Amino acid sequence: MWAWRQAIAKAQSLGLNIKPNVLVDSRVESVNQVVMEGLVKSKLILLTIAQIDIEQSNSMVEMFFHRMKHLYLYTIVLSNFESLVKGADFYLHESNTCIPHSALKGATPEEVITGKWTEDRITEFKEKIVAAIKLRLETNRAVHCTPCLA
Repeated sequence: MWAWRQAIAKAQSLGLNIKPNVLVDSRVESVNQVVMEGLVKSKLILLTIAQIDIEQSNSMVEMFFHRMKHLYLYTIVLSNFESLVKGADFYLHESNTCIPHSALKGATPEEVITGKWTEDRITEFKEKIVAAIKLRLETNRAVHCTPCLA
């Protein structure tokens, strides 16, 4: 199953009825005949070309893929296409459902898109950060080092 179909199925399983808006750059591999004639003309997805349809670049998307490659995929053995797909699926799941994002005030993308990230959760998250900082300072201050010999 193509990734876009998986994304639509995932959104529907979360109770969302959305049409994906795919942000691409204007390079040939992004704006190809299959995408243009198949998905866009059938209205299954929206296609937005960075710096043509909108002023912004697709740097956020590029950064996501950079992180996926450099922080995860390059650190595991990818012996065949199946292992690549499995690794990418794992990273996508972790990034969307487990790893908090500072740009989302500590939420995961899934929490934001499903409305589970509320003001109460944001307040609770901020309180946990303050408590963690306080505990770290207390722990560090409780360590009594012997004088250095140098």
